[in-house]
Amino acid sequence: MSTTFLGIDVGSTRTKTVVLGAEGSTALAAAAAPTPQGEAGGVPVHVPEAIRDVVVGTARRALTEAGPEARARLGGIAVTSVGEEAVLLDAGARPVGDVPTWFSGVGHDTARQHADELDRRAPITGLRHPEYTVHVLAWWANTRPAQTRTATTLTDLGSWLISTLGPGELVMDHSHASRTGLFDAPTRSWRPEALDVVGTGHLTLPRLVPSGTVVGELGPDVAAALGVAPGVPLVTGGHDHFCGALAAGARSPGDLYISAGTSEAHLLVTDSLDPAATADSEVGCFVTDGLYYLHAALPSGALYQTWTRLLGLDPAAPLDALLDSEPVGSRGVRGRLTADRRLSLDGVPVDVSPATLVRALMETTALASRELTRDLSRTAGRPVALRLLAGTPVASAAWRELRSLLGEGSAAFVDAREATALGAAHLAARGVTGQLPPPLPRRAPDPEVSPARRADYAREFGETTPP
Repeated sequence: MSTTFLGIDVGSTRTKTVVLGAEGSTALAAAAAPTPQGEAGGVPVHVPEAIRDVVVGTARRALTEAGPEARARLGGIAVTSVGEEAVLLDAGARPVGDVPTWFSGVGHDTARQHADELDRRAPITGLRHPEYTVHVLAWWANTRPAQTRTATTLTDLGSWLISTLGPGELVMDHSHASRTGLFDAPTRSWRPEALDVVGTGHLTLPRLVPSGTVVGELGPDVAAALGVAPGVPLVTGGHDHFCGALAAGARSPGDLYISAGTSEAHLLVTDSLDPAATADSEVGCFVTDGLYYLHAALPSGALYQTWTRLLGLDPAAPLDALLDSEPVGSRGVRGRLTADRRLSLDGVPVDVSPATLVRALMETTALASRELTRDLSRTAGRPVALRLLAGTPVASAAWRELRSLLGEGSAAFVDAREATALGAAHLAARGVTGQLPPPLPRRAPDPEVSPARRADYAREFGETTPP
């Protein structure tokens, strides 16, 4: 057996760990557990120490499943996490408090309060999203002043976890830094003046490094707990969406990764960022050093869950069984998604069936995805060459047909159940060997859509993706 690598994904609700062989694109073994979540003053939080215990536990289980030979050949470990969730640390590198989750919303008010001053004193390329770390720091300064004064530095949750597994340097990789609002992607540099604006000017920022950088080695205590030898390289990971995209095969300019879940994330890889063109876009450094991303999202699974419940349907029921008899165009029912995540439906007859409404919803999100993709392409100044689509809907033939025909660039589908953790393992492999393992296997679009059905799509929705 070749060298193995451990990838750990600290997700919002679940923590996943995979063991990967350098020659493979699928996991040799995997383990998962709920990510511990608490509440502090009505704010949902992640407790760093509790998450560390879960990380070590899932890593131990995955390595045990992989077997003694895989453990003996472990060559590197990397962690991926949500970049917006930063851990504030004291002079002893200990967390000074719990970490507000990315979805807590605690930074939204402060984002409006400081927007103009941040842009004036610490400008960065692209938008500062209200969930970015810089806005959460303002919340810390306002609501937790004692803890904030105790803190001396910060880093993302994944980088902090890596630093606790053995001797190594506290750093932050470029992709996680891109989610802080304190970092300018084209120059790959901090904008520390932003700390003064939000009342945390006493903090120092960690050294910046590319994803896939060896920054330490596994200590003897954790090594014993995992059943491996000490000294295994510890490697910087990256922001979770970007690690998933890497494992799926988004590795070249023009690759677009679409992850269809509760929210449908669109990630376009590019090799340059024009500050003028991307001023109103969410941009940053990708996990492959030297490349950048443009990121946007639209509601997808959340709409499906809401509407199936409203219609008295089972959201977990197979989608194809419901849509089999529905024609292209949803019998004239048309939908539209607005920028503030509202759905409008037009042309709904009195006797409309639930199946027609669900088909209309699927067509609406497919068209919205096409328009969003075109917007990203125009902003990047680069055509979309390949769309990699992942998520639960990939299992549906009807969904695959819609997304094959309504979109930019050729479409391929990926089973990405553990893609984020696999992406972390890929970064560990690259950090140690200098080479990326192959991406996940791709599922090509289904057999050719008939000319008549393709004509139906063209008549209802205009230009379709060429066969």
